[in-house]
Amino acid sequence: MKNFLKKIISPKNRQRIIIVFFKIWYMLCKMLPLKNRALFFTVRANGKLLDNANAVYKALDCPKAVFAVRVPHGIKDSIKAYYMLLTSRVIVTDDYMRYSREFKFRKEQKIFQIWHACGAFKMFGLDAPSMLTKEQERATHAQYSAVAVTGEDCRKFYAGAFGVSEDICLPVGLPRTDRLFTNAEKMRSSVFERHPEFRGKKIYLYCPTFREQDGVRVEYDPKIDWNMLSDSLNDDEIFIIRRHPLMDYSLINNTYNNIYDLSAEPTLELTAASDVIITDYSSVIYDACLLDVPMVFYCPDYKNYERGFYLKFPEDLPGKLVAESGDLLPAVRQTKEKPPVDRINEFRNRQLNACDGHATERVVKIIKDWMK
Repeated sequence: MKNFLKKIISPKNRQRIIIVFFKIWYMLCKMLPLKNRALFFTVRANGKLLDNANAVYKALDCPKAVFAVRVPHGIKDSIKAYYMLLTSRVIVTDDYMRYSREFKFRKEQKIFQIWHACGAFKMFGLDAPSMLTKEQERATHAQYSAVAVTGEDCRKFYAGAFGVSEDICLPVGLPRTDRLFTNAEKMRSSVFERHPEFRGKKIYLYCPTFREQDGVRVEYDPKIDWNMLSDSLNDDEIFIIRRHPLMDYSLINNTYNNIYDLSAEPTLELTAASDVIITDYSSVIYDACLLDVPMVFYCPDYKNYERGFYLKFPEDLPGKLVAESGDLLPAVRQTKEKPPVDRINEFRNRQLNACDGHATERVVKIIKDWMK
């Protein structure tokens, strides 16, 4: 039947039918009574919440539901999304929610954006290149009731990126950082339980983020000679790669006894177990700051990097900038021996002063107050 309908109905007409269907479905859903529940809506993973939203979900003792489907959404997923979004009193999201620009929520509904990344480092939203128009970008964020940020100094940046009032950007901290204050040693130990061969080694964790050109993701070549790096590492040193979740390709094509790609393992746990973090423009720097792990910024493309920054780059970075791969290992070793403690503390106090181990409690209180 499906193939038959495709034959007799043109793609243009099928699209018209779908649009009409969802207009009718929208009106029907808005007629249904609101359920006094918190809906956790995410496009970051299929069938599960990632660390930030998951921390709030676990701590919230009230009616709750989850919609976790990566985009693009098919018709069945969209039907379910419409229903759940339009019948939930509180919606908690940790990323873009495109349905916000497709319909208006009821005045009684509340939307809490608990953005997945800490601080204000690289530009995003309205401040960064995007495949969305400015109007689409604004419409995506315009209906937020509250936005969680990690520090007082970050409020203005999130307000500008989302095109919302600074008043709703609340310095409550990021829920997923609470673990860093209570479970850091446990997270560290879990890495060595899985990899006992790492015990007694100096661990250098490389966390590169994804790259874009004109708002479109492209593969990133870090310009590292992996054979040379492997040969240069001492017997007590290992190099771990943890790619950004959006980097669905490998950076290495050989097997080494001292270089590992552990991109399937939790970033927080690997960070807790590391001696030095190597990154570029990733928000992993905030986790490293809270764990007192020193950093090196390996950015061979920083002069051509498409996004701008909310800080002075590289002057405000809490670590040394390296642009040449040959300088990377010496910089990492130097940072291990003499970490820039003052720079790390200054950066943390400026951007993370709301992260104190109690962010989840504050976010949960706001949600429960809305549910009363």
